[in-house]
Amino acid sequence: MLQTPAHELIDALDTLLRRLNDFSAQLCQSNLPYWLPDEDICDLPQCAALFNDIWYRDGQDGRVTRTQHGLIGADETLITAAHRVNTAKQCFQTLATHYRLSQDSDLQNQITRRESLLAETLQHHGYSRIHLRQCYRQIPVIESRPVKIGFSWYTSGRSIKQLTPEQALQRLQKMDTTQTHIQMQIDALGRLMPGDMLAQLQSQVPVMRANLLWKQDDRLLRKAQNVSLPMLIRLQPGETLPEHNQPLSSPPEQRSRNLRSDLRIDPVPFLPSLRVHKYIN
Repeated sequence: MLQTPAHELIDALDTLLRRLNDFSAQLCQSNLPYWLPDEDICDLPQCAALFNDIWYRDGQDGRVTRTQHGLIGADETLITAAHRVNTAKQCFQTLATHYRLSQDSDLQNQITRRESLLAETLQHHGYSRIHLRQCYRQIPVIESRPVKIGFSWYTSGRSIKQLTPEQALQRLQKMDTTQTHIQMQIDALGRLMPGDMLAQLQSQVPVMRANLLWKQDDRLLRKAQNVSLPMLIRLQPGETLPEHNQPLSSPPEQRSRNLRSDLRIDPVPFLPSLRVHKYIN
């Protein structure tokens, strides 16, 4: 019998849960070295529970994911199990995105939040508490042992989206235009010159970044990546974990980088209700 998209979605989630359980069982049996800096997650069973954590907690903001960095030595069996999990995650994400797109033409809402029909489908099958962002994120796998890994908090991230004055006006008009502060912003838009562009800024949450270093012959190879889960490091018999630092358990409160001298965006919001700024000529 031909499966419906909803049935395919639930089957994909069931496959993912089985593979997560297989991976967790393999992880708990590992005798290879590991490093977990969090006192609440300090052994392999607790770490396995972290990888399995794809569920909401009561009161949790859906935009927030629970993260933890660390290093876990891995053999071929564990690496294979991790890749099987990642494949299942990608399959579920693809189907979930397709299911949402087939139900709603509003692309912005589908990308930025859980779509209600998908949530209803999951709830009907007993998965109402699934956290899609935590479900989608891949297990980081490092296939060859670096000589050094440096962890650091990246706190300067932000997204910048260009808007025309017309687009900004449309968004303001969807708000309560009887409010004085909204009307003042609409009036400010009317004073712009033709061709002026605006920038909508969104600060991003701090992320842990890993800077990896390999020595290959007489060359140094580097790679940087954000990490929200402990990284699996493929180790050969007798190998130890790479040299690594121990960063602060929580990000610093202030930006770690100075503002660029050529920054062309006015730091003072032009349309505060939209987090929109003007470009500086």
